Amino acid sequence: MIVEDDLRASYVLENTINQHRDFYVVAACESLLEAELKAEAFEPELIMVDISLPDGNGVELIKRLKSKGMKSAFIMTTAERETATIEKAIQLGVMDYLVKPIRMSRVLQALDDYLDFKKRLTQNNTIDQQAIDALFRKSATQDSSRKTPKGIDENTLDKLTHYLDTLDNRPFTAEDIGEAINLSRITARRYLEYLETQGQVSMSLDYKTGGRPKQRYSKTV
Repeated sequence: MIVEDDLRASYVLENTINQHRDFYVVAACESLLEAELKAEAFEPELIMVDISLPDGNGVELIKRLKSKGMKSAFIMTTAERETATIEKAIQLGVMDYLVKPIRMSRVLQALDDYLDFKKRLTQNNTIDQQAIDALFRKSATQDSSRKTPKGIDENTLDKLTHYLDTLDNRPFTAEDIGEAINLSRITARRYLEYLETQGQVSMSLDYKTGGRPKQRYSKTV
């Protein structure tokens, strides 16, 4: 379930979540009151919660739902970066904390991390210290031989970077990249977002499209 009063942000988040094969959005809410009612009606396994809501805040919502015995897990989606707010979220046991503007790849990573957490908890009735450390992210769970994060294949990344080397400085879209190296638009965007975090490309929004703004990427100099 999504709790987000910004309709555009809610739409993007819902569209991203529904692209994950193991998740689908059962409800989207714009207020604390609506979220309380729909949480009781749908009993979602996972709730994405914005902090700033028109009739309250996401931290208060989590407290209320927990007091009612809700077993949902929570992920914060917010522009709030103050350490006091983050500390409150951690104390409430949120699974993750995503800072806006949220990248699609980061949302999918949060969903994968949640699934991994649940899998580790349900594999056995008891677990050893090493497994407990992994649950609390006190040890590296990623293959140390990997040079790229989960979801980014090294061969595909090399293919993309080599293609980018052939381009001039004109902006391009995820669709352009997908068509050029035979990737879906969603996959191409995920790789471009990764390259953006590495400083190899930059992204800007083109509002001159007559509709929703389009993401355009450029190679960094």
